[in-house]
Amino acid sequence: MSEAWRRVEAVLDDAIRARVTPGASLCAAARRRGEWRYAQLARGALAWDEPGDAREDSLYDLASLTKPFTAWAAMRLRDRGALDLTAPISRYLPERRGAPAAARSLDALLSHRAGLAPWRPLFEGADPAVAGANREIALDALWRELPGEEGAAVYSDLGYILAGEALAAARGRPLEEALEECDVLGALRFRCDEPARCAPTERCAWRGRVLRGEVHDENCFALGGAAGHAGLFGDARAVCERGVAMVDALRGGEGWALDMLRARPGGSHRLGWDTRSPVGSSAGARMGPRTFGHLGFTGTSLWCDPDAEVVVALLTNRVHPSREGAGIRALRPAVHDAVLDALAP
Repeated sequence: MSEAWRRVEAVLDDAIRARVTPGASLCAAARRRGEWRYAQLARGALAWDEPGDAREDSLYDLASLTKPFTAWAAMRLRDRGALDLTAPISRYLPERRGAPAAARSLDALLSHRAGLAPWRPLFEGADPAVAGANREIALDALWRELPGEEGAAVYSDLGYILAGEALAAARGRPLEEALEECDVLGALRFRCDEPARCAPTERCAWRGRVLRGEVHDENCFALGGAAGHAGLFGDARAVCERGVAMVDALRGGEGWALDMLRARPGGSHRLGWDTRSPVGSSAGARMGPRTFGHLGFTGTSLWCDPDAEVVVALLTNRVHPSREGAGIRALRPAVHDAVLDALAP
């Protein structure tokens, strides 16, 4: 291993000693001489007080990294003529036509321009032990939401939940099946079939247990474990490969990929993806101005520089056993800068 990659390990080891996260799994890819080359490493443990090292194939709750794939599927369906992103979502959910947000378009929802609040505890009033009753309780609470002004950039889980509902209704099948049908997930999957490989997240007061192999996000859990804003699990290589696919699509001039990253007024979010802020970006200082990616609340991230042709997936469970720690804000840019140094031609 080169000295540059040892510095990446050192950044992660320092964060683990500072109890930012029990461990981390990282996969980076760079196109060199026309071919994508991958590098992986894992450091630390899956949990603070349990045996089990973090590994390159450890599974993590990806949280909001689900959002780009919901939007990606919508673009695929748009190109097939199966979805109109400019139509009100009531076209696909006619039973909700009178709801306050029913007139908002999928394009507005997927670009965080629909005026929906960032978050609400939709799971309140639901019983985590009664799986069958929670979905309608959460959805009824969501549909009562009064949206603000359309067009203003407000990052919103609620908007993505609505978008996921409309997408599933358009296909006449559950959201997870619709996304798999659209071939956007690669090896990523809703829910975790191998809990022993999965990094635990938080001790959830609502569910009364430490979560392992079940989605961290309470609203997603109440909705059944698969929603437009959260629910995906995967390892670092699988996440990185999805970023590589997106960079390849941009390089090939694919219209849907270009449309996803078209600049929009009022904020850094595009359709499904976020872009690198000029100052203080979690992508660090070394990635270029056209860099795009997304963060997950649990401590995950994917950043892609289409000009340097570099992709970095960093997966941690920084919410274990509590979401209160904020050290991930310094860890992310430090890791990305170290990885870019290691990948320098």
